[in-house]
Amino acid sequence: MTEDIVADFTGRFFFPRGSDGDATPLTGRVIATKKRVVLVAEDAKETVPLSRVIDINVGTVPPHVKQFFDDTLTIGYKTDEGTQSAVIESRGETVDTFVTILFRCLLNGQKAAVKHPARVGGRVKDSPVVPGKIRLDDHRIEVRSKGGTFGFDVETVMQIDRTNKIGTSDDRVTLVVKHADPDTGKTTTSLIAPAKSQYVNLLARFLRLEYDALREETEDIELSNPEKRVLVGVHATGGDIDFTNMLDGDPAYVTNVLNSVKNKGLIVENGSGISLTATGRIIVSQRIEDVNAGGTLEALEETRANNR
Repeated sequence: MTEDIVADFTGRFFFPRGSDGDATPLTGRVIATKKRVVLVAEDAKETVPLSRVIDINVGTVPPHVKQFFDDTLTIGYKTDEGTQSAVIESRGETVDTFVTILFRCLLNGQKAAVKHPARVGGRVKDSPVVPGKIRLDDHRIEVRSKGGTFGFDVETVMQIDRTNKIGTSDDRVTLVVKHADPDTGKTTTSLIAPAKSQYVNLLARFLRLEYDALREETEDIELSNPEKRVLVGVHATGGDIDFTNMLDGDPAYVTNVLNSVKNKGLIVENGSGISLTATGRIIVSQRIEDVNAGGTLEALEETRANNR
């Protein structure tokens, strides 16, 4: 192999080997370049061109090999015989690193049309649709165009949807990504439409895998009811709130509650007041349904919208 190798490790894997092959995993080397992944065992070999990869999944194993694997990466790819999958297992850290490398090889440099911002808060913006190229870098997505570069950290993503159009005349599958501006706290919506549909799927998968990993990190964070009320209050008002009145406590008590929430990495003070961190936003959106005196998140969001 004359191409530069970007990953090379030992693991177990399974891939289709025709009607004469058995359905048991093999042990061998997993070698990757920027163009292909090669699985090499003593008596078998499979090459997966990255140009044919349509999906990457972590932890979900096809039923016919589920009994053999624990921590895994599954690569879905097209062949002349149809869609196939290769299941790879190695140490958790190795798989995590390999997934990051694989997504960068697949998505970096891919052409995309982008409309940013498409919305700021609830307001539609008349930003033009411009061509650019995708770049992944340290849990961050960027699209670089002649007019400049826009990007966002994966941890600021709040919602991912799809639509079938970007702009007024470009009918192609488009990702609709809502993310929070860390400086202003405002919700910004960006539209990203890779040139090929397979890269729409892969970019969406990357975002969801990264977001799921962040969400798992929040599961062990314990919150008292006053701390929950602080989070929902900041979410609903953008940090412009009388915490002493909201918590029905003296200033020293309120300071202790705010410091506790801050020390857990859920709120941050900036020039314009207090705002939720990415982890704080995830907890509010995923875990807090209602709060004793605060009502539902939906009601609080409606109140915030009416006060704008």
